[in-house]
Amino acid sequence: MLTLQEDYNTQRTSLDLSEYGRHVQEYIQHIQQLPEKIDRTAWTHNLVQIMATLNPEIKLQANYKEILWSHILHLAKFDLDVDCPYEIIQIDPTNNKPSTIGYPDANIRFRFYGRNLQMMIDKAASMEANDLRQDLVNMIASFMYNSCKAWNNENLSNEVIADHLMTLSKGKLQLSGEEITVSADTQLAQPNRNWQQGKKNNFQRNNKNNKNNRNNNRNGKNYRRF
Repeated sequence: MLTLQEDYNTQRTSLDLSEYGRHVQEYIQHIQQLPEKIDRTAWTHNLVQIMATLNPEIKLQANYKEILWSHILHLAKFDLDVDCPYEIIQIDPTNNKPSTIGYPDANIRFRFYGRNLQMMIDKAASMEANDLRQDLVNMIASFMYNSCKAWNNENLSNEVIADHLMTLSKGKLQLSGEEITVSADTQLAQPNRNWQQGKKNNFQRNNKNNKNNRNNNRNGKNYRRF
């Protein structure tokens, strides 16, 4: 008899279809070892009924028996010589994992601008000095001004924006404050900075109501202190 350390789940073969459990997979392995094809086919028909009982929702599908037969052959790695009543198409078992998505790991110099601004600045820095680049720089400067106003409640001057542009572009965009045109957003929505205070007020109000309820219960004639 195998001990727990010798027959632990991590040492067993992986479950391809976990909804049927390990016993069904071992059942299929036993069917594969039967010498007679007629016996293997009969056992497989019985297994179809068992799997339908274990997964009753599959009966809602019109071709559920065909699906169960395909599951059995999939669990058997299509190495099961039986008289299958359906034509099961073997799917390529090759499982190509998708490539890993690369996430940028560079630190953001000014967090209130966000990471997309760095991409826009890199694009502007790679362009030739012309009117198109100047329009893009003005758009970036306006975005920087409005972002800082929204998140820091601070109005940046053109000189500060020019200094930030030079820092973020690694010296490729060297402009003076007079060369930048900033368009301020007059309808800029300010972030809600009073949510913590509102949460604190609600907490205090609830505590006050609970205290009043306890006092009212104590003043009632049916109140009894234990």
